[in-house]
Amino acid sequence: MIGALRTSIVETWRLVCSPRVLAIVVSVMIFAVISGPFGTLQSMGLAERVQFWCPIVAVSVLVGWMCSLIAQIFLRDRHPAVVESASVVMMTAVFAPFVWLMTHIVQPATVISAGGFLKLVAYVFIVAATVGVVRYAAARATEEATEEAGAEVSVDDPGPRLMRRLPKPLRGPILRLSAKDHMVQVVTETGTADLRMRLSDAVAEMEPVEGLMAHRSHWVAKDAVVEACRQDAQKVYLKLRNGDLVPISRTFRPDWIGAGILSPCSNGPSLDAASVPPAAQDRSERPRPPAS
Repeated sequence: MIGALRTSIVETWRLVCSPRVLAIVVSVMIFAVISGPFGTLQSMGLAERVQFWCPIVAVSVLVGWMCSLIAQIFLRDRHPAVVESASVVMMTAVFAPFVWLMTHIVQPATVISAGGFLKLVAYVFIVAATVGVVRYAAARATEEATEEAGAEVSVDDPGPRLMRRLPKPLRGPILRLSAKDHMVQVVTETGTADLRMRLSDAVAEMEPVEGLMAHRSHWVAKDAVVEACRQDAQKVYLKLRNGDLVPISRTFRPDWIGAGILSPCSNGPSLDAASVPPAAQDRSERPRPPAS
């Protein structure tokens, strides 16, 4: 559970910080400042609207993603509608007090009565529920498209569900999964495909294939590993059947040791630095500069 939560948080943060999402957030900020929704055009000046709406929009994105993430992790066995409903309730409970606080910071003289606060909660709930409905509808549309694309796959097929998302020419034993921006790179014995989904969701759809996380951005199928190799005492890699080298970060080495694929001493064939492709470099283990 902790490992899944950590991986999901990293993926969510990477998605939120992607250029596309940041561009959308900035556009919404500009629109809110200029249009002044919910009466802020009349009650606030331009400077006050900037101080109010910029933090509101930024925090709403972060809180919304985190509430959705928490709901998906702890309610993953429930119906998607239940997950979205829980996300909306959490969003309302956390975000409404923040909006109330920002109102008092920007306009200290403003006094919000009990009825006014309930009206504020209702506004937040309506916006959160609207976003939840849109997100649920989009997820259902994606799921239906996926089921339609995989309709020709036999129901008795013991392969992982993730394979149904792949184009027919690329369907085959899946060797590894890698997070790539807001996409997941799926490497099979016949080629590579990029899917728009989170790495944690892709890993969940790999059952019943056995595999382990080798790095926060890489998952590897156990039967795809040929041997463990080392470039030096600190950098260890998994060599796969197709020749790919996947770094094993220190965090996940105990899992591979427990699986019997990696020895506690990380012994194995040595690699020349030139033989390690740039894509296989383990960025999380680069030496840190000394503290000043």
